[in-house]
Formats: sequence, C-alpha cells, structure tokens
Amino acid sequence: MSELNSDPNVSAEEIERDTAKLRQINEVTAKRYSRVRQNARAVFRAMEGWQRVGSQEDWDAISQVSHEQYRSGFFLLKRLGAERHLDPELAATIGHLRQSLLGEAGEPTAAETMLADLAVLSYYHVFRVQGWIGDLATIIEGEFFGRDAPVSRFGSKRQELLVDEHVRRFGEQLLPLLDGATRTSSSRGDCAG
Repeated sequence: MSELNSDPNVSAEEIERDTAKLRQINEVTAKRYSRVRQNARAVFRAMEGWQRVGSQEDWDAISQVSHEQYRSGFFLLKRLGAERHLDPELAATIGHLRQSLLGEAGEPTAAETMLADLAVLSYYHVFRVQGWIGDLATIIEGEFFGRDAPVSRFGSKRQELLVDEHVRRFGEQLLPLLDGATRTSSSRGDCAG
C-alpha cells in the first residue's frame, strides 16, 4: 500500500475525486492571486503617479506634458509598453502610421484622433495575435513534423495530450482572436476613411 493511501477504508476513486477537487481549488486560487497582483500593480502605478501632484502648478504641468505626449503619439506608445514590450521598429511603425492617419485629416478633431488611435491599436493587436499564432504553429509543427512522432520520441500519453492541447488552443482561442482583431481593424479603417 502506498504512503498516500495508508487508510485501507479509502478507495482509489475517493482519492481521485479528492485530488480533482483540490486541483480545482488550486486553479481558482491561482486565478484570484493573478487578479490581486494585477490590481496591486495598477493601484501602485496610480499612487506613484499621484505623488507627483502636490499643487495646482504640478497638475497644470502634468496636464500640459500629457497633452503634448498625446498629440505626438508618445502617450499611445507608452501605454502599449514601448519601453518594455515593443521593439524599436514596431514602435516607430505604429507612431508613423498614427501620424499618417492624422496628417490626412489636416487639423484632426478629438474624435478623429481617437479613431486613428483605435485603428492603430487594432493594427498592433492583429500583429500581436498573429505572433502568438506563429509561435504556436512553430511548436505544433515541431511536434507533428519533427524527426520522430511526439509519442515515440517521448513515449508518453502525456506528451500526446500536450500536442492535442496546443492544437485545440490554436483552433478555439487564437484563430477566433485573430478574426476578431482583424474585423475590428477593418471596421475602424472604414470609420477613419
């Protein structure tokens, strides 16, 4: 008898049922923890930002700089994570696309500026989702078309299930996400044009 089942009155089915319940509780706890961390980061950013506002003059200076950064497109790039997540070529391309869209409008209104930002954001997200799909496709192709079949190489049902999970995720999550991002980008392009 194993150490995990030292009680002879507990059946294997009960152990499996309890293990499944524990796994479900762990998943719920992990999701809550993730939400708490995200909220904590947002609260920290907000608190850190408001510490710079000590007077009306501070507020006016921040407001002026923010307005200039918004008009230049730097605000949008910063919110996309330009310092951390965007390579220089992508940041420059997004900035130039925004300026081109706004340049076509002459002196753009606030609504036209917002539409241009939404169009550029949609364009960015199409590339982002397409990158995920490309990365996942590379993994799947490696598993399916590598030198050895996944099961013979790893010799386990677990690896076979992992490949199935990649394929399922590709079809159920990433392709619809790309479709939605593409449709959003197209509809915003119609609005801007």
